[in-house]
Amino acid sequence: MNKISEDVKIDVAVAPASLATTNVTGQYFSLANFRRAMFVIIAAAMAVGKTIVAQVYQAIDAAGTSSKVVTGKTVTLTANTKIKKATVTLATCTAGSAIVINGLTFTAHASTTTPANREFAISGDDTADAAALTTCINDTTYGVPGLKATSALGVVTLTADEPGDASITVVGVATIAVAATVEADAFVELEASDLDVNNDFTHVALKLTTDATIVTGAVLARGEARYTPDQNVAASI
Repeated sequence: MNKISEDVKIDVAVAPASLATTNVTGQYFSLANFRRAMFVIIAAAMAVGKTIVAQVYQAIDAAGTSSKVVTGKTVTLTANTKIKKATVTLATCTAGSAIVINGLTFTAHASTTTPANREFAISGDDTADAAALTTCINDTTYGVPGLKATSALGVVTLTADEPGDASITVVGVATIAVAATVEADAFVELEASDLDVNNDFTHVALKLTTDATIVTGAVLARGEARYTPDQNVAASI
Protein backbone atom coordinates (compact mmCIF):
# COMPACT_ATOMS: atom_id res chain seq x y z
CA MET A 1 0.00 0.00 0.00
CA ASN A 2 1.34 3.43 -0.97
CA LYS A 3 1.92 6.14 1.56
CA ILE A 4 -0.25 9.21 1.11
CA SER A 5 2.95 11.13 0.35
CA GLU A 6 3.58 8.79 -2.58
CA ASP A 7 0.22 9.65 -4.14
CA VAL A 8 -0.33 13.31 -3.21
CA LYS A 9 2.09 16.22 -3.64
CA ILE A 10 1.90 18.65 -0.73
CA ASP A 11 3.11 22.26 -0.87
CA VAL A 12 2.63 25.57 0.95
CA ALA A 13 0.24 27.50 -1.30
CA VAL A 14 0.04 30.62 0.88
CA ALA A 15 2.34 31.02 3.88
CA PRO A 16 0.42 31.70 7.12
CA ALA A 17 0.32 35.43 7.82
CA SER A 18 -1.79 38.11 9.45
CA LEU A 19 -3.72 39.79 6.66
CA ALA A 20 -5.27 43.14 7.52
CA THR A 21 -8.12 43.91 5.09
CA THR A 22 -5.88 43.04 2.18
CA ASN A 23 -5.02 40.14 -0.11
CA VAL A 24 -2.14 37.88 -0.97
CA THR A 25 -1.53 35.53 -3.90
CA GLY A 26 0.70 32.52 -3.43
CA GLN A 27 3.13 30.90 -5.82
CA TYR A 28 2.02 29.31 -9.08
CA PHE A 29 2.27 25.50 -9.18
CA SER A 30 2.18 23.31 -12.26
CA LEU A 31 -0.66 20.86 -12.91
CA ALA A 32 1.03 19.51 -16.03
CA ASN A 33 1.69 16.14 -14.39
CA PHE A 34 -1.40 16.02 -12.14
CA ARG A 35 -5.08 15.51 -12.88
CA ARG A 36 -6.51 17.02 -9.70
CA ALA A 37 -5.63 19.56 -7.03
CA MET A 38 -7.11 20.94 -3.83
CA PHE A 39 -6.29 24.11 -1.92
CA VAL A 40 -6.96 23.84 1.82
CA ILE A 41 -7.43 27.17 3.61
CA ILE A 42 -6.90 27.42 7.37
CA ALA A 43 -7.93 30.40 9.48
CA ALA A 44 -7.37 31.44 13.08
CA ALA A 45 -9.46 33.95 15.04
CA MET A 46 -12.24 35.74 13.14
CA ALA A 47 -14.76 38.19 14.56
CA VAL A 48 -18.44 37.79 13.74
CA GLY A 49 -19.34 38.62 10.14
CA LYS A 50 -15.75 38.66 8.88
CA THR A 51 -14.72 36.70 5.81
CA ILE A 52 -11.86 35.20 3.82
CA VAL A 53 -12.40 34.93 0.06
CA ALA A 54 -10.29 32.27 -1.68
CA GLN A 55 -9.91 32.45 -5.47
CA VAL A 56 -7.97 30.10 -7.72
CA TYR A 57 -5.94 31.79 -10.45
CA GLN A 58 -4.32 30.21 -13.49
CA ALA A 59 -1.26 31.19 -15.52
CA ILE A 60 0.91 29.83 -18.30
CA ASP A 61 4.04 29.49 -16.14
CA ALA A 62 5.42 29.66 -12.59
CA ALA A 63 5.99 33.40 -12.94
CA GLY A 64 2.23 33.97 -13.20
CA THR A 65 2.31 35.17 -16.79
CA SER A 66 -1.14 36.07 -18.20
CA SER A 67 -2.79 35.20 -14.87
CA LYS A 68 -6.57 35.13 -14.65
CA VAL A 69 -9.29 33.65 -12.42
CA VAL A 70 -10.37 30.04 -12.84
CA THR A 71 -14.14 30.31 -13.35
CA GLY A 72 -16.26 28.78 -10.61
CA LYS A 73 -13.36 28.17 -8.23
CA THR A 74 -14.00 30.80 -5.56
CA VAL A 75 -15.18 30.13 -2.01
CA THR A 76 -15.92 32.37 0.98
CA LEU A 77 -15.11 31.32 4.53
CA THR A 78 -17.42 33.22 6.90
CA ALA A 79 -16.82 33.59 10.63
CA ASN A 80 -19.06 31.48 12.89
CA THR A 81 -20.48 29.42 10.00
CA LYS A 82 -19.54 25.72 9.78
CA ILE A 83 -16.29 26.27 11.64
CA LYS A 84 -14.12 23.99 13.78
CA LYS A 85 -13.86 25.91 17.06
CA ALA A 86 -15.82 28.84 18.48
CA THR A 87 -16.27 30.89 21.61
CA VAL A 88 -19.27 32.61 23.16
CA THR A 89 -18.27 35.36 25.60
CA LEU A 90 -20.98 36.25 28.10
CA ALA A 91 -20.89 39.90 29.11
CA THR A 92 -23.61 40.71 31.66
CA CYS A 93 -26.06 38.47 29.82
CA THR A 94 -29.70 39.48 30.28
CA ALA A 95 -32.82 37.35 30.65
CA GLY A 96 -34.31 36.39 27.30
CA SER A 97 -31.03 36.64 25.40
CA ALA A 98 -30.78 33.81 22.88
CA ILE A 99 -27.71 31.96 21.62
CA VAL A 100 -28.21 29.70 18.60
CA ILE A 101 -25.80 26.80 18.14
CA ASN A 102 -26.22 24.50 15.12
CA GLY A 103 -29.85 25.55 14.88
CA LEU A 104 -30.68 24.95 18.57
CA THR A 105 -31.67 28.00 20.63
CA PHE A 106 -30.46 28.41 24.22
CA THR A 107 -32.14 31.19 26.20
CA ALA A 108 -30.98 33.02 29.30
CA HIS A 109 -33.42 32.61 32.23
CA ALA A 110 -33.63 34.96 35.19
CA SER A 111 -33.13 32.29 37.84
CA THR A 112 -33.05 28.63 36.77
CA THR A 113 -31.16 26.27 34.50
CA THR A 114 -33.45 23.79 32.74
CA PRO A 115 -31.71 21.72 30.04
CA ALA A 116 -35.04 20.30 28.81
CA ASN A 117 -36.11 23.86 27.92
CA ARG A 118 -32.60 24.83 26.80
CA GLU A 119 -32.65 27.62 29.42
CA PHE A 120 -29.61 28.62 31.44
CA ALA A 121 -29.63 30.70 34.62
CA ILE A 122 -28.04 34.12 34.77
CA SER A 123 -26.91 35.61 38.04
CA GLY A 124 -24.92 38.61 36.90
CA ASP A 125 -21.73 36.60 37.37
CA ASP A 126 -20.44 35.95 33.85
CA THR A 127 -18.39 32.94 34.95
CA ALA A 128 -21.40 31.28 36.58
CA ASP A 129 -23.63 32.16 33.62
CA ALA A 130 -21.15 30.57 31.19
CA ALA A 131 -21.04 27.43 33.31
CA ALA A 132 -24.85 27.23 33.22
CA LEU A 133 -24.87 27.56 29.44
CA THR A 134 -22.21 24.86 29.21
CA THR A 135 -24.41 22.52 31.24
CA CYS A 136 -27.23 22.94 28.72
CA ILE A 137 -25.01 22.52 25.65
CA ASN A 138 -23.50 19.31 27.06
CA ASP A 139 -26.80 17.75 28.11
CA THR A 140 -26.98 14.24 26.60
CA THR A 141 -30.63 14.66 25.55
CA TYR A 142 -31.22 18.36 24.93
CA GLY A 143 -27.71 19.57 24.19
CA VAL A 144 -25.99 20.00 20.82
CA PRO A 145 -25.27 16.64 19.16
CA GLY A 146 -21.64 16.10 18.24
CA LEU A 147 -20.36 19.13 20.14
CA LYS A 148 -18.87 19.69 23.57
CA ALA A 149 -18.56 22.88 25.56
CA THR A 150 -16.15 24.04 28.25
CA SER A 151 -16.24 27.30 30.18
CA ALA A 152 -13.80 29.55 31.98
CA LEU A 153 -14.09 33.15 33.19
CA GLY A 154 -17.30 33.86 31.31
CA VAL A 155 -16.20 32.30 28.01
CA VAL A 156 -17.76 29.15 26.55
CA THR A 157 -15.57 27.26 24.09
CA LEU A 158 -17.21 24.95 21.54
CA THR A 159 -15.48 22.07 19.76
CA ALA A 160 -16.47 18.77 18.15
CA ASP A 161 -16.72 15.66 20.34
CA GLU A 162 -14.59 13.90 17.75
CA PRO A 163 -12.29 16.32 15.90
CA GLY A 164 -13.26 16.64 12.25
CA ASP A 165 -16.65 14.95 12.66
CA ALA A 166 -18.75 18.09 13.23
CA SER A 167 -18.82 21.77 12.36
CA ILE A 168 -20.14 24.67 14.41
CA THR A 169 -22.49 27.48 13.44
CA VAL A 170 -23.14 29.91 16.26
CA VAL A 171 -25.09 33.17 16.54
CA GLY A 172 -24.87 35.24 19.69
CA VAL A 173 -26.12 38.63 20.83
CA ALA A 174 -23.79 41.56 20.25
CA THR A 175 -22.28 42.92 23.52
CA ILE A 176 -24.18 40.33 25.62
CA ALA A 177 -23.21 36.93 24.20
CA VAL A 178 -20.49 37.67 21.69
CA ALA A 179 -19.71 34.77 19.36
CA ALA A 180 -16.35 34.45 17.62
CA THR A 181 -14.44 31.97 15.49
CA VAL A 182 -11.26 30.43 16.88
CA GLU A 183 -10.43 27.92 14.11
CA ALA A 184 -11.92 27.37 10.66
CA ASP A 185 -11.05 25.74 7.36
CA ALA A 186 -12.29 25.47 3.79
CA PHE A 187 -11.13 23.98 0.52
CA VAL A 188 -11.32 24.52 -3.22
CA GLU A 189 -10.95 21.46 -5.45
CA LEU A 190 -10.28 21.51 -9.18
CA GLU A 191 -9.21 19.38 -12.11
CA ALA A 192 -6.49 20.15 -14.63
CA SER A 193 -9.22 20.33 -17.26
CA ASP A 194 -10.74 23.33 -15.45
CA LEU A 195 -7.85 25.41 -16.76
CA ASP A 196 -7.72 27.14 -20.12
CA VAL A 197 -5.61 24.31 -21.52
CA ASN A 198 -6.28 25.32 -25.13
CA ASN A 199 -4.27 28.46 -24.46
CA ASP A 200 -1.49 26.67 -22.54
CA PHE A 201 -2.59 27.54 -19.01
CA THR A 202 -0.89 24.96 -16.80
CA HIS A 203 -0.23 26.62 -13.42
CA VAL A 204 -2.46 27.52 -10.47
CA ALA A 205 -2.19 29.77 -7.43
CA LEU A 206 -4.49 30.82 -4.61
CA LYS A 207 -5.46 34.39 -3.75
CA LEU A 208 -6.76 35.07 -0.24
CA THR A 209 -8.63 38.29 0.57
CA THR A 210 -9.72 39.30 4.08
CA ASP A 211 -12.01 42.05 5.32
CA ALA A 212 -10.39 42.20 8.76
CA THR A 213 -7.10 41.32 10.42
CA ILE A 214 -7.08 37.52 10.21
CA VAL A 215 -4.24 35.00 10.46
CA THR A 216 -4.67 32.63 7.52
CA GLY A 217 -2.77 30.46 5.06
CA ALA A 218 -3.26 27.54 2.69
CA VAL A 219 -1.79 24.24 1.54
CA LEU A 220 -1.98 22.78 -1.97
CA ALA A 221 -2.46 19.04 -2.50
CA ARG A 222 -1.93 17.75 -6.06
CA GLY A 223 -3.05 14.22 -6.88
CA GLU A 224 -3.49 11.59 -9.58
CA ALA A 225 0.06 12.18 -10.76
CA ARG A 226 1.68 10.59 -13.78
CA TYR A 227 4.52 9.51 -11.51
CA THR A 228 5.34 9.31 -7.81
CA PRO A 229 5.85 12.94 -6.75
CA ASP A 230 8.96 14.19 -4.99
CA GLN A 231 8.19 15.77 -1.63
CA ASN A 232 10.49 18.68 -0.94
CA VAL A 233 9.84 19.22 2.75
CA ALA A 234 11.80 20.20 5.85
CA ALA A 235 11.09 16.91 7.63
CA SER A 236 9.14 13.72 7.01
CA ILE A 237 8.77 10.12 8.13
